[in-house]
Amino acid sequence: MVKIAIAGAGAMGGRVGMQIAEAGYDVTLIDYWTEHITNIQQHGLNIQTEKDTYHINIKAQLPEQIDEQYDLIIILTKAMDSEAMIEALNEANAIKETTAVLTMMNGLGHEERFAKIIPKSQIFLAVTMWTAGLRGPGQILLEGTGTIELQRADGGEDYRTEAINTIFNNAKLNSTISDNVFESIWSKATLNSVLNPLCTILDKTINQFSLYEQARQMVIPIIEEIVAVAHARGLELNFENLINKIEAAYPIESQGLHYPSMHQDLYKGRLTEIDYLNGQIVTYGKACGVATPHNEMLTHMIHQLELTYKK
Repeated sequence: MVKIAIAGAGAMGGRVGMQIAEAGYDVTLIDYWTEHITNIQQHGLNIQTEKDTYHINIKAQLPEQIDEQYDLIIILTKAMDSEAMIEALNEANAIKETTAVLTMMNGLGHEERFAKIIPKSQIFLAVTMWTAGLRGPGQILLEGTGTIELQRADGGEDYRTEAINTIFNNAKLNSTISDNVFESIWSKATLNSVLNPLCTILDKTINQFSLYEQARQMVIPIIEEIVAVAHARGLELNFENLINKIEAAYPIESQGLHYPSMHQDLYKGRLTEIDYLNGQIVTYGKACGVATPHNEMLTHMIHQLELTYKK
């Protein structure tokens, strides 16, 4: 039987893990949050949907409790915790030569960091439009629908690609195999690199940010830098498509009522993922000779705020 680990069992990890488990697969949730894991071990995972609330029994472990090998490991930690998680899995001998390690995290550059630990042929990239919320230890909130797009990080395709896609679709996660997942990853990263830091710095919901009549003028230079860096790295991004995608998030009936995840992290005293969004754009820009002053300033401003709100 296929053994699957969800490494990073927060809101999204919980959603993906429980849907795969409900499809009949052997799933283990792995997370560093002791209270969360203990609650799941003792009471199951509590799930609240738009129509119902229920529990499912699902295996859950702390990283130091890992005691088996997996065929598929899905990484859904916070970006800054991902390398430590991969190293913990590797040290526990949980990763076989045939194990597929798939990251569905936000941000850029994960395949480069993972390749320092495991062969690139074992790394798979995915981008998802599913959402989820964390109500407390062992409790997740599921709303709406979404999609997943995946590809092996080196562009190759093997039996695992189709197998992962089948698992996701059996779990009703609406998955497709991509021939250019990097474009989708960069598109989502652009959305997050614009709305996450701006709404966090300004302490506004997405819709509140959009109500300023010059909001587009604030957004344009950030996107222009990201497109320039992507082009320098051989990836074509369409500027107008990116603007439209960001502005489609503004209405209340879309994402407008929400504070982005970076805002939630900052004001709860947690480190943000800024270094894997705007900060990674800055790093790439320096490597290929593209100036990114707007992304660099946003990175510095978020780090300043982290000093203010850290617990």
